Amino acid sequence: MFNHFKYTINKAPIGAGRRCGLGAILITLLLAACGGEKQLNTLADKKAALSELKNQQKELAKKIEMLDAEVKKLDPSLQAVEKIMPVVTETASLRNFRSFIELQGTVETKNTATATPRMAGTYTAVYVREGQSVKAGQLLAKIDNDILKDQIAALKQQMELANTVFEKQKGLWDQKIGTEIQYLQAKNNKESLEKNLALLNTQGGMYNVYAPIGGAIERVMAKTGEIAVPGMPLASIVNLGSLKASANVPDTYLSNIKMGDAVKVKLPDLGREMNARITFISKLVNPASRTFKIEVAIPSSADIKPNMVSILNISDINKSNALVIKQNYIQGTEDGDIVYVATTEGNKKVAKARKIKTGVSYNGEIEITAGLQAGDLIIIEGYQDLVDGQVIRPQTPDGDLTKK
Repeated sequence: MFNHFKYTINKAPIGAGRRCGLGAILITLLLAACGGEKQLNTLADKKAALSELKNQQKELAKKIEMLDAEVKKLDPSLQAVEKIMPVVTETASLRNFRSFIELQGTVETKNTATATPRMAGTYTAVYVREGQSVKAGQLLAKIDNDILKDQIAALKQQMELANTVFEKQKGLWDQKIGTEIQYLQAKNNKESLEKNLALLNTQGGMYNVYAPIGGAIERVMAKTGEIAVPGMPLASIVNLGSLKASANVPDTYLSNIKMGDAVKVKLPDLGREMNARITFISKLVNPASRTFKIEVAIPSSADIKPNMVSILNISDINKSNALVIKQNYIQGTEDGDIVYVATTEGNKKVAKARKIKTGVSYNGEIEITAGLQAGDLIIIEGYQDLVDGQVIRPQTPDGDLTKK
C-alpha cells in the first residue's frame, strides 16, 4: 500500500511539511479503505481483514517514525523541546544470593513421659498437682495394698514356724538324730518362704507410682479414691530442658536440606527469632502429603511452651557472585522479560530495553542469568513510562547525576 509513498522537503516550514506528510498518509489510508471496502460475511474474511489492517498499521508506524526522525534532524526547534525523562538508576553488581524455604512448624519437647500404675487398686494418696516440678524417681501416688499387707503378715508367721522347725531339725541332724530327708524338707520349706516374702515385699513397691523422668507435671488424670488400672496414666510429665521445633518439608527439597544446615526459627507468639541447626531428618516420605519431617534443636526458656507455632526459614540455595535485582524492575512483554538500562549515545543518555533471563527468586529479589552484567546502570524508578531509545536524565537514589 505504501510502496509508492514519497515525501519531499520544500520551501514551506518544516513543521508544516510534517503535518502535510502525515495528513497525506492518513488520507491515502482512508481512500484505500473506502475504495477497497467489501462485505465481510465470514469469520475467515474478518480475520484476514484484521490481519491486513494490523500489517498496514505497523507499516504506517514505521514510516511515521522514519519521517519524525528526519524532521527532528532538520528542525533544531524540535530538538530543543525533545522530552527528557528523569529516572533513577542503580549499578548492577555481583553478590552472594541465598533463597530460603519458609515452613510452619510446632515446638515440641524431646522428653515427655507418663507415670502409670503397675498394680490395680484404689489410689489412697496422690501427692502432685499440675504445674508442679518433680524429680526422676519421686513418689507421686500410693495405691491401696491392704490385701498384700495381710499376705505378708501371714507369710511372716509361717516363716517363724519354718525357722523354728529348721533349727530343731538341723540340731538333730548335727547330732546324727533323725533322717536326712527331714532336715532337707525343713530347709527347703524355710528357703521357699523366704523367697515368697521377698517377692511380696517387691510387689509392695509396685503399689507406689514414681516419676519416670524429671520435669513439670503437665496433667494429672487421677484423684485420691479413684481406681488405679495398670497402663492407665496417673500423670503426664514434660521436661522443658530440651526443646525442638519440627516441621514437614515438601519432598522436592529433599536434595537441598542436610543435617547441620543453619535454620532461622521464629516464634510469632513471643516475637522472638533464634538461630539453630537441623538435628534430625526423617528417612521416610509421607506418601499422602509427600513431605518428610525435620527437627531443629532450640534453646530452652521458661516462656517457650510445647505446641507453640514456629516458623522455620531454611536456606535451600546459596550462590556466590550472582547478579541479583529487585523483581519489580522487570517488565513482561510479548517477546519476553526486559529491564531498562541507562546508556550513552553521543552526548545523550538514553534508555535501552535489555532482554533478560532469570534464575531463582526469593523475597522480592531474582537472579539474572543472562542479559545484564555487573556495572550496568539499571533504571529503578521511572521505567514504567519509558520506551526503547527514550532520552533520559539519570540520577542515583541519593540524587546525584549519573556520570557513566
